[in-house]
Amino acid sequence: MSKMSKRLEARSHKPEVRSQKLEARKKLHLLLLASCIFFSCLLFAAYCSLFTIPAIAAESAMRLYPTPSQRSFPSAISVDAKGRIWFAELNANKIAVLQPETSAFFEYDIPTAKSYPTDITVDADGIIWFTEQDGNQIGRFDPKTQTFKEYEVPTPDSQPVRLAADGSGDIWFTEFAANKIARLDTKKGDIKEYAIPTQLSQPMGIAVDAKMRVWFLEAQANKLAVFSPATGRFKEYAIQSAFSAPNEIAVDRAGGVWFSERKDRRLVRFSPSMEQFKRFDIPSRGVPEGITTDKKGNIWYCDKRGGKVGRLDPVQGEFVELNVAVTDGQPMDIAIDAADNVWFTEIGANNIGKLNMTNAISNGYKPAKLSVKLDAEQRKIFEQKKP
Repeated sequence: MSKMSKRLEARSHKPEVRSQKLEARKKLHLLLLASCIFFSCLLFAAYCSLFTIPAIAAESAMRLYPTPSQRSFPSAISVDAKGRIWFAELNANKIAVLQPETSAFFEYDIPTAKSYPTDITVDADGIIWFTEQDGNQIGRFDPKTQTFKEYEVPTPDSQPVRLAADGSGDIWFTEFAANKIARLDTKKGDIKEYAIPTQLSQPMGIAVDAKMRVWFLEAQANKLAVFSPATGRFKEYAIQSAFSAPNEIAVDRAGGVWFSERKDRRLVRFSPSMEQFKRFDIPSRGVPEGITTDKKGNIWYCDKRGGKVGRLDPVQGEFVELNVAVTDGQPMDIAIDAADNVWFTEIGANNIGKLNMTNAISNGYKPAKLSVKLDAEQRKIFEQKKP
């Protein structure tokens, strides 16, 4: 073979050699990448194990049920004796019910158009009552017959905003624009109004205690007030924090009156026997909206701006807060069923939420005095134990 032929043959093998070298390099790179991924996974698993030792179970703790009507703005919520979840839909002008055992929703159009239902409750007979702020009416719905009845408030444009049932079955409500509270006699269908002593007080949340005393908040006057139907007298208590923006109210089993101070980010307990206030600052500085109490005396609340549901143990002074499992979640109102499940309305993404606290915090671990958060979307689970 000539020298020229040998050179040509050598050149013809060079692309093949280069190709083999490139292939080897690719395999080496892939092997190194796989090794990095493997060891990263090991390190991540080891890191996560530091935080997932029995604490808060995200998957089984929180569940969201999207409401059928889009942008319905589910606001107020209540639970009946059968465990059904009733709620008002502001924008859809409906009341609705969720049956937890089947996850089925049923919606009912309110007869008065654009009534703007702002609150809802269930009485001892299972009748649904709700306020119609712009309709200037109190609505009644019978689930058995699926029929409505509406009661006109005597004062025009009174803006009934909150309501509560008393032990006799009558309905009490606040008239935000008329500076009154009122009672609807459910047997006669009559409404009697009572003028609040402080002018332009703008009454908001209302609750009735076991002694049939009617407690309510004066948002503009910055007062807590009580009305005795037996004597027809009012008594008002100035809230110590100026312009506290009190909003929602609840009465616990011991007779303590609880309300929210939205401006100062706290929950407040008032003792009727001692006539004293006790304040509990929310650790996350969230703004409390709807509040309720459970059988153990805990206070539950919604933090709409922070996207959290919170619980206060008043005896220990401990808070637990849990993020609702949705982006831009805005929990608004809250209720507890007979099985101690926590239900809430979520207006940001149009949901009804359910929180099972038994699954949320494992046995043997106590909540911290600081806020404990749960984020189900990112699957990050944390707990801070008391020292």
